Amino acid sequence: MGNRSPYTVSSSPKAVGSRLPLLPWLYRVIGIPQIQLQVRLRGNNLYILAEGRNCPDRSLMFEQMVRALAKIEIETLLPPSQPKVYQVILYGRRAGEPRPEWAEVIHVAQIDRHLEDLKGAKTEGETTVAIELANLGMAKRGRPDAIARYLSEALSALGVAVRASVKSAALPEEPGLPQMANLASVLSSTASLTPQALLNRLWVVCESVYSPDTSLLSETIAQRLRDLELDGFRDAIVFSRVRGEAEPEWVLRVDLTPPQEMLKDWARWGDVEALTRLMSSAVRDQGVDLSATLMDKTLHVTAQRLNAPEKERIFAAIAPLIDTIAPQGIRAMAVYGLSGTPNPIPHLSIPDAPTWVQWMNLPAAQHPALSESTRLLAQEGDLSAIAFLLTRLLNPHLDTQLATGGIRLQIRQKEDLLHIMTDAPVCPSQSQVGAKVVKFIRALKLPDVQGVRVYGRRSGQKRPLWSYGTDFASRDLNSTRRTRSTPETTPEFATSDAYVGDLLTREPGALTVPEYEDVEPTPWERVTEAIQGGMARTRLFTIESETAPNTARAAQTSAPNDARVAIVWAALGILLTVQADWLLGQFVKPLIAAKPAPIASPAPLPPEQLTLPQLSLQKTEGFDELGSGFTQPTQTLLTPGSGSTALLASPLKPKAAIDTSRSPYPTFNAPQIDEKFVLYRQYVAQYGAPDVLIVGSSRAMRGVDPVALEQALATQGYSGMRVFNFGINGATVQVVDLVVRRLLASEKQPKLILFADGLRAFNEGRPDATYNAIVSSPGYRKLPEVEIDAAPSPTQAFTKPLETIVRTPTTVADRYQSFNDQLLQQTGQLSTIWSQRDKLQTLIKRSLSFSFSPIATSEADPESTIVQDGQGLIDLNGFLPISLRFNPVTYYQKYSRVPGESDADYANFNLEGAQTQALRSLAQYTKSQDIPLVVINLPLTENYLDSYRREREQQFQQYLMRMSGELGFTYRDLLENWKNTPDFFSDPSHLNRYGAHAVSTHLAKDPLIPWRKR
Repeated sequence: MGNRSPYTVSSSPKAVGSRLPLLPWLYRVIGIPQIQLQVRLRGNNLYILAEGRNCPDRSLMFEQMVRALAKIEIETLLPPSQPKVYQVILYGRRAGEPRPEWAEVIHVAQIDRHLEDLKGAKTEGETTVAIELANLGMAKRGRPDAIARYLSEALSALGVAVRASVKSAALPEEPGLPQMANLASVLSSTASLTPQALLNRLWVVCESVYSPDTSLLSETIAQRLRDLELDGFRDAIVFSRVRGEAEPEWVLRVDLTPPQEMLKDWARWGDVEALTRLMSSAVRDQGVDLSATLMDKTLHVTAQRLNAPEKERIFAAIAPLIDTIAPQGIRAMAVYGLSGTPNPIPHLSIPDAPTWVQWMNLPAAQHPALSESTRLLAQEGDLSAIAFLLTRLLNPHLDTQLATGGIRLQIRQKEDLLHIMTDAPVCPSQSQVGAKVVKFIRALKLPDVQGVRVYGRRSGQKRPLWSYGTDFASRDLNSTRRTRSTPETTPEFATSDAYVGDLLTREPGALTVPEYEDVEPTPWERVTEAIQGGMARTRLFTIESETAPNTARAAQTSAPNDARVAIVWAALGILLTVQADWLLGQFVKPLIAAKPAPIASPAPLPPEQLTLPQLSLQKTEGFDELGSGFTQPTQTLLTPGSGSTALLASPLKPKAAIDTSRSPYPTFNAPQIDEKFVLYRQYVAQYGAPDVLIVGSSRAMRGVDPVALEQALATQGYSGMRVFNFGINGATVQVVDLVVRRLLASEKQPKLILFADGLRAFNEGRPDATYNAIVSSPGYRKLPEVEIDAAPSPTQAFTKPLETIVRTPTTVADRYQSFNDQLLQQTGQLSTIWSQRDKLQTLIKRSLSFSFSPIATSEADPESTIVQDGQGLIDLNGFLPISLRFNPVTYYQKYSRVPGESDADYANFNLEGAQTQALRSLAQYTKSQDIPLVVINLPLTENYLDSYRREREQQFQQYLMRMSGELGFTYRDLLENWKNTPDFFSDPSHLNRYGAHAVSTHLAKDPLIPWRKR
């Protein structure tokens, strides 16, 4: 075996093998007396150092280790938390020497080849080359284990372990699986690949005991993966995480498009360098030096070698290739045959005396769509042409781009702004990219583009790391009469243009498995165990935890005379109930008998004289330019006084008159859901099904204005849209899921659903009082049953939530409720207080002079005493307009400031449980009904977002980003958009009608919300 670079192994007693079966096994296997062994695990490599008075024999150690590794898996001798070992590296040295004298490498996966080498079939050098070539060949064929070993060769020296797997996503036409857009365009550009092969994805997990810098690994990983030239893979997703951590530190996406396909994509736009490389590859077997130059709309190609090349062979090799590519803007090709030594300087003109010339018309001469040059298309506003030219500008060295994937671009246009996202394995530098892109766009002089915004990120990220932009001079001149009432929308960019909406989710499975050991219980644990056992023997307590002490469970299961214990406790309960009933009856009778005399209500006072502000009737500057007039149905502009900000709001609509007796269902134990359902049916009967349905809690009911959304959508080209707000106080994801899937299932369905809310609706640790009240209501028992689907497909099994409402349990619940009502009616006749229970409740409330403070929730809402549940103030579109504006100075003089640690909305913070299951169910239902679902994280004030809440909100944002990619809904984050605009809020966490107008206008301009025209 060939010598490797010496590797210094520390003699620290903390070597991983010092307390494991590995060292005794090594001493037994090697069998060389009077040597000391040290072991190190680094990445996927196991380093073994042997030292003694004399340097250990190299060939003996190597032979013994190879034969031993052929009989055992080395991982069985290591902790279960350690990654897989790909190479065992042996070192030998004399004691006291700083460096080894020799080194040998054993490839664990190729142990059979090492055994053949021991038999003398091949020399050491031949074996080494054969093993490396075999592993490289398997890696090029897409073998994940070979790819992991191939990457480990470069990363193990950095202490990074690698694991790889290959997964194939489903084709778009398969039901119940993620849809992928633009697949047809991808297939047309990569004709050599099969559709299934295009959907292959390589997953790579890199794990280390420290957090490596992205710049240290990303380019190395990208270049090595692209060097494999994997056929049939669309990309690789690389996760880097610290050992023991569940979440990755960073994620990298590597474009695995083969170099030939990348060259074809560039050649289609008429790129001369890409065309030259493709043609040179086609004639490589002829030993011809090829060069090309573009003059006017003709591509001039010279083919030269010492003896003039054969015209027929040259033309037969490159003509079909160029005809298939059909380069943009190139109408003809002239090929010149030359003899002699090739000129090292590229040809810049037509050769003077060619041996032969061949002319060929290209598809651009016959198809007008191909006749214009890429530059002209870009000047006409073709975003694809602009993207190519910018990509070429930012990747001047073609070899570098083919090696790492280079800088990729995505372009979106919204109104008069051009948004350009750049990403690369290492985030592109703002100083090198931003100004260059802006200069290029400015030079195009696009008539519909008055500004540009440039963003940069690392491939695999969703959010940009930096942004850069400018407005052109013409934009300033044209926008003097235009006022932007909301911030500009920054569009989100998918990780790949070919697969829009395909977000990167965490690769399932862990690289390591935690090791558990039996621990002797402490004295305190023994005392706790004894107390639990005693409490369990009373039959009043049970132990539900699987980790409960064994003695307590034994006492619980072996307690005798279960029937007699139950009879005793039942008798005591009945006796206590009878005594309490008699005592309460004696207490209430005299109180009820002494009714207070009626008090005459005072005469109504005359209304106060209101002082109206002095308003000028003179036209203000620019009045005639507004063009709207007083009679046009437009927004209201409120200017409360000097120094105040003008606030935009929709005109107030008439309040809804709702008769809940017209509902086909009994009450749902939530007055607002009873009213909203009746109002929705009235709305549908008069206007038809809404195009957009807003759902959520009070934050949605007060935070999204249907009228403002309808008007803003009309300005975006979606005229005649109808919007209804079905927000309900206290609604959670479970409530929203119930409303959409069961309550409105039999009604006319909307075309799009906006679920506008925040963390409180998703927090599993927060008691879901609204949902619990609904499921115990008579209206809930009358809802249509949810049918159980057939056995789900393997992929659906991971995303489809278990249905918790089925026919049999509901029937049992109905029977139980009927029996319970009859039992209460019979026993109530025997009670002295049952018939007066309502009066007793009233008396107790009036008699108590103190109140129990509940657990703090959000800061108090000052309008809650005026607008209880919004009753009587909801308009015809279901919206609750609140005019009160939040003033932090005066607000906290009246209401105490509740810190996030004491806020019940954030208590026991947990995002996994029933609410997440409800979100999965809701997303699956809307997808089956072809109703786009958009989840909106509504804004909060800066005063409300203390450090505790902000940390939870960040976790919530990451949760929604992950779930949107997994479930396929659209996620829009507005959390901090207006955090420093208190005039848009009625309290620290609820928007008022002015904030609702701003949010609605902002949403209407959002390019990623899939609005549907009527």
